[in-house]
Amino acid sequence: MEKISSKELLNKILAGSAMGIVVGLIPSAIFGEIFKALGGFSEIFVTLGNITTALQFTVPVLVGMFIALQFKLSPIETASVIGATFVGSGAAKLVEGAWVLKGTGDLINIMIVASIAVLIIKWYNNRIANLAIVVTPIIGAVIPGLVGVLTLPYISTITAFLGSVISNFTSLQPLVMMVLIAMCFALIIVTPLSTVAIAYAITLAGLGSGAANVGIVATLFTLVYGSSKVNNKGTTFALFFAGPKMMMPNYLQNPILTLPILINAAITGFVGFIFKIQGTTASAGFGITGLAGPINAYNFMGSSVLVNVGILVIQYLVVPLGVAMLTHTLFTKIGLYDDSLFEVKASK
Repeated sequence: MEKISSKELLNKILAGSAMGIVVGLIPSAIFGEIFKALGGFSEIFVTLGNITTALQFTVPVLVGMFIALQFKLSPIETASVIGATFVGSGAAKLVEGAWVLKGTGDLINIMIVASIAVLIIKWYNNRIANLAIVVTPIIGAVIPGLVGVLTLPYISTITAFLGSVISNFTSLQPLVMMVLIAMCFALIIVTPLSTVAIAYAITLAGLGSGAANVGIVATLFTLVYGSSKVNNKGTTFALFFAGPKMMMPNYLQNPILTLPILINAAITGFVGFIFKIQGTTASAGFGITGLAGPINAYNFMGSSVLVNVGILVIQYLVVPLGVAMLTHTLFTKIGLYDDSLFEVKASK
């Protein structure tokens, strides 16, 4: 068996997961709200909107594929990992005798299943080459898929528990609530946990949804500004559409990034309270991606168009970017961390 260190396994699983999320969500993130707005003018935009939405369901498949590519698996082995991650994601569920697609699945469980599939395939190492097309799908897809089905209910409780904790924040004083929710979602967005799933689990809406949105935006600009120092323009630009999860490996490998993210989220959440930024449950987990946050926040505003747009620019651009620039400059100058922490390996 080819030896794989735990660090190498984790790094490649995270890198593959990040790329799968980016590719699966970018079309909807860029065009989702645009096609929705244009749907009333022509049926073609409705169709295009449905297509971009459908592409989101491919995230478990894409994550499995990119993880397999990280380990340089053969086509059959890659297909087996893809099958395992799709089954283990929980994205497809049997409801009253019919299979129904629901969301992108549980990312934590996808990563666990992918890890098991890769380890089994590496252990087997194609020992009986003539039977590879028979043996590999069984040990590399069926067995890890079964494990994923069994672990999914337990892994899902992690999201549910965290959701219940955050839900309790809504009973606090509005200012404290907005700051705490902003800080929580600012960190959740750079972990395997789904901000969208948590928002739906606790029916986060109103000021709570607004807080979640601005918290995610705070993380986004913290990472964007750091990325602009070391990555190519394309990688940095992609962050606006793929979201902070694109740099999930960077954060999980460098926990010190928690500090600038939380500072930015706290300040941005405070400003969100001042402007009374609100949103819906559907928009709570997206931040600025696809303009879901700003568009929904605008719908709750009562001032003139000019004033509303000005508030959105300050809230979703000026404040988070300004704080990101200040914290990054300060922390790099005092040697707390350096620009290399923001380097995305796939951008080279």
